[in-house]
Formats: sequence, C-alpha cells, structure tokens
Amino acid sequence: MAQATRLVHEIKNQLKLNGVTYRELAKELELSESAVKQMFSSGNMTLARLDKICEILAMDLGDLIQLSESAGKQLQCLSVEQEAELISDPKLLLTAYCLVNHWTFADILSRYQLTEVEGIRYLARLDRMKFIELLPGNKVKPLIASNFNWQPDGPIESYFRKEVQGPFFNTSFTEGDSLRLVKNGDISIVARQQILDRLHSIGQLFDDMVREERKLPLSQRQGTTMVLAIRHWMFEAFAQLERPASEIEDK
Repeated sequence: MAQATRLVHEIKNQLKLNGVTYRELAKELELSESAVKQMFSSGNMTLARLDKICEILAMDLGDLIQLSESAGKQLQCLSVEQEAELISDPKLLLTAYCLVNHWTFADILSRYQLTEVEGIRYLARLDRMKFIELLPGNKVKPLIASNFNWQPDGPIESYFRKEVQGPFFNTSFTEGDSLRLVKNGDISIVARQQILDRLHSIGQLFDDMVREERKLPLSQRQGTTMVLAIRHWMFEAFAQLERPASEIEDK
C-alpha cells in the first residue's frame, strides 16, 4: 500500500511539474474533474488510465515507479527541533543551504570563512539529521525530497519572516532581472484557486530549473530567491470603512 501511495503522490508531483491541471487531465481521460480528484484521493486507478497518464507526461511507467521509490527514501520535512538546530548556528544553516544547491565541500571552504575542521563538523551534524548522506572524501548526497516543506509556522518560517522577508522586499526591484508584480482586483474563490494552481506550477518550474542548472560551474550560478504570494487581504484603512455584513446586500 505504501508503494501505491508513493506512486500516486509522484504522479501528482509530475503533473505539477508539467503544469497539467486536474481539469486538463480530466479532459484527456474523458472524465469529470471531480472523478479525477476522487481517483487521486482514493488511489484507485486502472492500468489503462495509468498508462494514459504516463503518455500525457511523456514518461514510462518504469520511470515513474523509480522516481516514486527514490522520493520515498528522501526527507519530506525536518522536525521542529531540527529546524531550531539549523537556525541556531548561522554557519550550519549556510552549509545546509550550499549543499542543497549542490556546492562541493571545496566550494564552501573557498567561498566562506570556514576551516576544514569546522566544515567537517557541520557535515557530520547534517548527516546525523539525515539532511545529507556523508560520503568518503567529504562528498555528500542531499536527501531532500523535491516536495520538501518547512514546518508550518515553525522555526524556519519564523526566521524567514524576521530575518529574510523584510530585507528581501526592501528594494525598488528596478534591476533588469528583478520583478515585483502586484495586482489587485475582485475575483471569485474559484478564480483565486486557479491562480494558486498556476503559482504552484511556477514554483515547480523554479525547482526544476535549479536541478537542471546544477551541472553548470558554480561561477555561472547566482543565489536567487523567488517569493510568490496571494491571499484574501484588504488594506486596514479600507477595512475600517466597511459596512457591517448585516447592512451589505448581495447585488
């Protein structure tokens, strides 16, 4: 059962990577969107439909199974205690960031003020956390799954809001390769969900390109951060001017 669950999860992951929505998949499978959602929720799909999904994804079933098995051995998230340990030591957090982005141990030592002894100690700590697998010659294998997530409102999220979010947005975003896109308007919950699906796809695209770019020399790569945000929100000054809900008619 665990294998089937991982396979269904990987199919959903590959659909996101390829920007295929449930609505589009339903059309290809000649099913209703609700039937497709039920199929993934129950994990009950015929071999014929599985073959059709593989065809849509331009993948072999064997490739899909291999990806699902590989993902099953990777870390989906850290515990709250592990996240707290990461942010407790800036050098440990830095080492983890570099390794996830496939820097070599030599790259880290050459770029940052870490001694070899310090670096090895941090590698050992990350290995104990199952964040990486430490290999001979101080080589590492990252164990982070493609769908890795931080703990909701956990230490990393709090650290991001306090130390990263403010400085990140405190710029004019006028450089040629920068963009801050702000849109405002009245849309339905359905429309907002459609935008959310697209934003998730963009996030997957970013992860996909990070993986592809790993083959480039470190000198050709730059640290890059992307933040996507959308939510129901109203400027407080406007909210204070709203009539009570009992006085507002549905027009």
